[in-house]
Amino acid sequence: MANYPISITLDRQVHHFEVGEYPHHDENRCRYRVYEDGKLVASFEPDAQDYLYVCQNAAGLEEELLHLLADQIEAKLQHPGNKHLDLKDREQ
Repeated sequence: MANYPISITLDRQVHHFEVGEYPHHDENRCRYRVYEDGKLVASFEPDAQDYLYVCQNAAGLEEELLHLLADQIEAKLQHPGNKHLDLKDREQ
């Protein structure tokens, strides 16, 4: 599977990520890797029910941003035809 973009707006700041899936991963690597500006920022691994959990938070991203990333990756998996996924502001 080719890498695909995901954009998330959180607190009026837009984050542009690129997600790569590594289906033939080994035990030392996570299945989904997330990059921002070409640098690895986080990675996710599916659990037994195929929900993603944070495997690595290399950039120390906010927890809410990590949850939004996981939601968008899961949505992409359920609807693989999506070319680009965006979230609107999630301000309270």
